[in-house]
Parts: sequence; C-alpha cells; structure tokens
Amino acid sequence: MHSAEQVEKVRQAIMRYRELLDVLAGRMAAGEKRYVALFQGLTPEQRASLPEKLQQREAARAALEDLDPLRRALLAMQFDLHDVERAFEEVYNNIAPDEPAE
Repeated sequence: MHSAEQVEKVRQAIMRYRELLDVLAGRMAAGEKRYVALFQGLTPEQRASLPEKLQQREAARAALEDLDPLRRALLAMQFDLHDVERAFEEVYNNIAPDEPAE
C-alpha cells in the first residue's frame, strides 16, 4: 500500500509534467514565430508562390547580410530548450533519484 505522501509526490510530478508540456508548447510557438520572422524580407508573392526550400534560400541570401536575427533565434531556442530540459530532469530526479534516466 502506498502512503498518502507517496501518492501526493507522484501526483505533483504528473502535474508538473503537464505544466512543462505547456511551457514547452509556448516556447516552441515562440520559436515558430522567430522562424517565420526570418522570411520577412520576402515579398508576399514569393511567400505565396515559392516552395519552402526556395523561400529558405532567399531568406539565407538576406541573412548573409545580417546574421543577427538568425543567431538570436537559435540562441533563444537553445536557451529555452535547455531550461525546459533541466526542469524535466528535476521532476524526474524527484521521483526516481537513484535510477538512471532512460
């Protein structure tokens, strides 16, 4: 039989898991917006008519003039994912401190 304390600890881990999934979804949505912003130099016609690969090529040409938006987007995503990864690790370690991560 599990104690009320054990049940509550695991319930809180499940709750935190849900919270972190929501945080991750929000950060992914922000990353998608930063991705879309990389194409702001394209004309509406280019965005409507060119396949994504060709849009990326045109965005790359523009980015070569100023890599800062791409750098900022990548660094933001890297930070966001690292931050969420640490939070998931913390939750995992709270319920299985002696078990190796799978």
